[in-house]
Amino acid sequence: MALTTHRNSKARVLWTSGLGVLSLISMAACSGLGHDQQQASGQSFSQKTPTGPVDVTVSRYAVKAGVGHHIPYEGDNPQIRQEFPIGFLPAYGSGLAFKGLAANGDLEFYGLTDRGPNGDGPKIPALTGTGTEGSKIFPAASFAPAYGVISVSRSQAVLSTTTAIKVRDASLATGLPLPVGALGNTAEVPVTDTLKFEPNSKAGFSLAGLDPEALVLDKKRGALWISDEYGPFIARIDPSTGVIQARYEPGKGLPSVLAKRRANRGMESLALDTSTDKLHGVLQSPLTDGNAPYQLPGASAQTAQRVERYARFTRWVEFDPSTGTTTRMFAYPLNGTEYQDGRTGNAKLGDMAALGNGKFVVIEQGAAPSGKVFNKLMLVELGAATDIGAAAFNPNTSDLEKSSMSGGAVAGAQWAQVTPLKKTLLLDLNAIGWTAEKAEGLTLVNLHTLALTNDNDFGLKTRVFDATGAEVAGADPAACTVNAVGAIVASNALGCKVGNTIRVAPVDSAERPHHLWLIKFGKPLSSY
Repeated sequence: MALTTHRNSKARVLWTSGLGVLSLISMAACSGLGHDQQQASGQSFSQKTPTGPVDVTVSRYAVKAGVGHHIPYEGDNPQIRQEFPIGFLPAYGSGLAFKGLAANGDLEFYGLTDRGPNGDGPKIPALTGTGTEGSKIFPAASFAPAYGVISVSRSQAVLSTTTAIKVRDASLATGLPLPVGALGNTAEVPVTDTLKFEPNSKAGFSLAGLDPEALVLDKKRGALWISDEYGPFIARIDPSTGVIQARYEPGKGLPSVLAKRRANRGMESLALDTSTDKLHGVLQSPLTDGNAPYQLPGASAQTAQRVERYARFTRWVEFDPSTGTTTRMFAYPLNGTEYQDGRTGNAKLGDMAALGNGKFVVIEQGAAPSGKVFNKLMLVELGAATDIGAAAFNPNTSDLEKSSMSGGAVAGAQWAQVTPLKKTLLLDLNAIGWTAEKAEGLTLVNLHTLALTNDNDFGLKTRVFDATGAEVAGADPAACTVNAVGAIVASNALGCKVGNTIRVAPVDSAERPHHLWLIKFGKPLSSY
């Protein structure tokens, strides 16, 4: 069905503190918010989607944060120090949970960081002594993942307090990769901005490594729950101290098959359905586990293709927080025709919000066939979906993913016997002005209202520079190789030549703001 969007630019705003939400009536136009600009009024939109007419009003904010919340640069590169004089930007948009009303009537949210300031690094000499392996640059390696309170008033959104996440002995968690051989290792070698692996420096492997990506407030238990990309793990946290009280992993509370998650495509979503008292989360992309027969578009026959690229679904988990066990698994369907190169692996699912009674709103995003990233809100219903955790589907294997590619049974697991989750487009975010690449935090404010945030990656990105200091446009740092002293070794890859350098630098200005949007729907979300 074609989607159309209409706008209404006349407006006023009524802040109804008794409901703890913005009641946005007739909305005023707003666009082009800068990093420190705020927007108290909003804008109205109407879309026609498969769910029917969808009317929303949107109030946009750029979250402010004091200098004390910036993350200090820990290296000695003068260019980096000049470009980040007060440190890297705060980035509390990887996860979002509605906390409630403050005493003054402001809305309060918990916002979550991911593993901290980092950038794609070049290939470095392998730690085994043979060949090369990928790296990740950590210019502030002592950073501990954290959550903070974001206060939203009529006129502004402000990051007011932060709490670092701690492991059970109350020492700080880190965002550094887990050691080689440990569950959740991502095959990334942590390096400082010297581009050298220095195990005695701050940028080493860490068993306390955590890459948080979603956040849930559990009022019943007085706890916060987070999910992450490394394990993937689900962890219960004491909100007053930041201490992890329990952590669940593949094979211990979570399905063992989740250990086959694609590196850095773990669980970016988590929601608590209070009607059933179950947590739900979905992997960002399909599993990675070898090849399976698959017929590429335009091909005359099936050929061996990678599971992570063409599996027709990604795995959704229902988890019981009372027992610490997974109760069911479902298949979230993915259509390769909606993604670049026909690959479902280009899907990057973001956060979700529970509407109750088995209904959810999920961020689905990724590179479209055009190459441009899209961001959508999907209405997802458990309904009659098949529990693929049942023995018939070989739940500890990727047989079902392989069956979804080949069309035939694999060791008895048959995709044709699966009813996936029902999903329907609810709202096209780009059509209402969303421009950030990463829509990552989503939470339910009330029956009509969702709050949405982006991940601004701490305001940094790795770039390649030539000998004159000019950026090499389009160069991919990860395509370059460096030697034992961190100097680029010449290759045919763009920008990878002797004398050029690789370092973190400011991200494009459009991606620097930390956005927080309040999206109010014209009728209760549960009625769609």
